Order: sequence, then structure tokens, then C-alpha cells
Amino acid sequence: MALLKNWDLHNDDDAGTDIGAAPDMAQNIRYDIERMPRRAILDFLIQYFVSELNWMKQLIHAPSFLIYYQQWWANRNLAVRNAEFAVLILRICSYATQFLPSPTYPDDNISELPLGQIRNTCVELGNSLSETCLTLNWKGGLVRVQHNLFAALNSSCEGRTDMFWEGIASASRAAQKAGVHTAAAELGSGHEFDKEMQRRTFCNIYLLDSHLSRQLDRVPFLPDNLVAEMLPRLRLVPETGMSDMDSDATAPELFTERLMQVQLGRFWRKHPKKQTIPYDPTQAEQRYEQFCTEYLPTLHPALALIPDERWDTQLPKLPMQRQLLHITLFDSIAWNFRSLLLLNESHVTQLPPYKQVLLQSQKQKLAQAAIEELTAVSNLHSMFGGGHTRFAAIIFNSFEASVLLLTLLSQPDFPFDQTGENHDILGRQVTRLTRNKAMQAVEKALNRLQMLSGVSDMAAAGARVVSQLFARANRFSESAPPAIMPGLSKTSELFPGSFSDLLGFGAVVGHDGDWGTEGSLDPDFVTGLFSAGVPEDK
Repeated sequence: MALLKNWDLHNDDDAGTDIGAAPDMAQNIRYDIERMPRRAILDFLIQYFVSELNWMKQLIHAPSFLIYYQQWWANRNLAVRNAEFAVLILRICSYATQFLPSPTYPDDNISELPLGQIRNTCVELGNSLSETCLTLNWKGGLVRVQHNLFAALNSSCEGRTDMFWEGIASASRAAQKAGVHTAAAELGSGHEFDKEMQRRTFCNIYLLDSHLSRQLDRVPFLPDNLVAEMLPRLRLVPETGMSDMDSDATAPELFTERLMQVQLGRFWRKHPKKQTIPYDPTQAEQRYEQFCTEYLPTLHPALALIPDERWDTQLPKLPMQRQLLHITLFDSIAWNFRSLLLLNESHVTQLPPYKQVLLQSQKQKLAQAAIEELTAVSNLHSMFGGGHTRFAAIIFNSFEASVLLLTLLSQPDFPFDQTGENHDILGRQVTRLTRNKAMQAVEKALNRLQMLSGVSDMAAAGARVVSQLFARANRFSESAPPAIMPGLSKTSELFPGSFSDLLGFGAVVGHDGDWGTEGSLDPDFVTGLFSAGVPEDK
């Protein structure tokens, strides 16, 4: 291919392939485009997405996207390029409806059409057009990668972890088919803006892949060595109201938080947990110390745990990005230590005394990380207006951190309510851990999950599990201390697969049978967290 390109014999303009030779396909595209929601509806959803939602993932560069959007309406010919962009429009709009109603738009309809109907129409037409485009042009381009990512994010909002995982896989495949990872890494040859968008899109795939594979204990789709050549190189044209920041070389841009997330993913890939049982406190402590010395100093001051807030007025979404990053930071620390919950009593007693002391210290770090994670979730939810949302970072992290805290609350050897100096987490001083403080944090998270259960199956499933564990923990705190956590012969008896499995959404790719639905959830699945004992295999 490289030789053909040198002779100008290879046509790179795949996205604009003429489909005139396939009248049936042209008819399919025309039919789907004509059934798209009215422009007034799409205009509203696009504007809502750009102003209220794009800060989360930064999958598009809003100023340039809006120019292309206007051009698309002015020239809706039947080239694959336009059909592919129509898919992107539809999937962005579908994603935007996931966050409506909202404090800024409390209605459950747009132009008298119910949000659910608009969402279903966008999903149906987006899928249909996407299949047609794939048939006409196997290779695709950047827009295909982007709309695959939006389809994945829609699945995340619906609590379908299985489809979210598959969506990341689809986006990874689309990026490699389109050569995003090679074209964007090339130096020179013009088209620098396009290359920068390819780099940023690839970074988004990488960080989503890294984060989700860590949460689900899976192997990432993308190899680690690719992203080093794909980091952003340009400061793009700023959004409205940011032009006065151009002269400040230290100022963050909207993509800075995404870059910090990419570097977080790179760190944990560089320092992975060894998939061995039992848990080794020494290795976990080494990873934690390396995190503090290697990763934390790289945080941009605007996003640090003790942040420099001077840019918040110019970047109104920066405080929300900061909370989102902090959720991920503390979640990763909890991930580093959470396997200690799988240790049985017989193994703990066989550890050298210094490792037993280290284990107690790590239980404190795990509990404090979970509390800090819930605090960041609460802050972010408040910034959303404290109302209904399907944002997975708010729902899933409320659930996961609550389960960790309730598990620790069940252990009589956990050092709650002890006198002594305050502790620190990630170098930041925090107040002394108390059982009451932990229970209050969980109760607030439970109330949030129960409130969100009206719009999210994932929140409803999580609320049912957490409410049962919370009630059980309350009973234990009012009675005599329970027996120490029993020995478990298999990790699956406590955390089979991942926390997502507790929600019953079938996170395991390739699982036989149904993926799992809200109705399939069995809250008793986690009673082992507080059970009287499970005999070990002999």
C-alpha cells in the first residue's frame, strides 16, 4: 500500500466513495435519512450535547464539528461520507437524550415528541445506516470510529456493560481498519488538524479500554506501545470564551483531563496486578508508592487533588472534569487494594507480622479511597444539578465504592473508631476513619442510587444490592461483632468476575446464555460478604 501511495494509485478518499453503482444501497440511505427526526429536534440535541456533555469524553472538536454539521444539512448527497456523518449525528443525539430531562431542560419531550421515541428512532436509523456504510466501505475512517464510540457510550448509559465492552472492541477494530494509529503518528505531510483529531480519538479509545478492562479484570484490546506515538501535539482552536487563555502556556485545555486519564491508564498497565491468589500486601504497597511518586506529580495543577482553580471561570466545565478525574483516581487506588478482601483468616495468620501490619494499613487506605471516591461522585452529581442522570460514572462508582465500604464494615478487625492521628491518602491529610463516617457515606450513595433508579436499570439493580448489605451492616453494628470474614475457597464466591457482575448485566464477553437483565439480579449473590462461613475445599 505504501508503494501504491507513492505512485498516487491508491485512493485514500474512502469516506467519499461513490455509491451510484448500487441503486439499492442508495435507496436505503435515502430512506433512512428521510426518516431522521426533524432538524429542529436534532439542532436542539446537538447544541445540548456541545454545551453540556462534550466535556466528558471530548470525542469531537465542537467548533469544527458544528461547521461540518451545517455543511451536511446544506449538501445531503448520498456519498458514503455523508451517510457516515449522519450516523455520527444520530448517535450523538441518542446519547444526548440519555441526559434529559435535566435541570436546564425539565421536559420529557422535544417538539411534542417523547424523548424515548426520539432515542429509539436515532438508534434504529443509526444502526441501519452504519450497516449500509460498512457494506459499501469496509475500511471506513475517523467518523466511523467516533460513532462507534458514541454507540458504546449509549450502552454504558443503559447499564449494558456487555455492550459497552463490545462497543470499545468495535471502535478499536474500526480505528485499526481505518489506519488511525498509523496515519496520525506520521510527521508532516499536511492535514495536521485531521491527524490531531485522530490522535485524540485514539487516546479516548485507549483510556476507555484501559479503564473498563481494569474494572472488569479483562485484557485490554489495544496494545500499550501504540499510544506513546498518539499523544496530542497541538493546542486546537479554543472553544467560545477561551481565547484569552491562548497566551497562557500553562493553562489547561478541554482535552487536558482526557490526557491525564490516558497517563493513568499507562501507569496501571506499566504496574499491573499479578493475577495470583493470595494477595501480596508488599506488591500492592509498592504499586501504591509508585503511583504517588510517578503519576501524581504529572497531574496538571488544575486537576490535582489540591487544585489550582484560577482557570475555572474561563473553563466552566473544568470543575466537573476535575471531579471525574478524581473519581477515577480513587477508584484505581481501591482497585489496587480490593483483592485483600479475598484473603481468608488462615492465610492472614500465616503472614509475617510486618505484613499483617501492612495489611491493616492497606484496609484503611482502601476504606479512605472508597470514601473519597464517593465524595467526588457526590460533588459531580451536585454539579449535574442533583437530579436524574444515567451517567455511568455516577451510578457505577456509587455502587462499587459502597460495596467495598460495607465489606470492610463487616470485618471486626478493621480499625474503625480508633484514636490517634489523622491519616493521609495519596499524600493528602484526611480525618480519622469512623464507622459512622463510613455508614453516612454509604447511606448518601444508597439514597442517590434509589433516586436514580427511576431512570436507570443499573441504578435500580445497585440500589437493591446496597440496601440489603446496608441493612445487614446496620444489624451487625447494633449487635455483637460478627465472626471474622470466613475463608473462601474460590474468588468467585465473593467477587465472581467483577463488580459489574453483581449488577447482573453480564460483563463477561462470550458468556453462554443471556447477558443478564435487571430481573435476573440475585441480591443473595453477595451475602458471602457477611456470611457466617463457607467451608474450604479439602
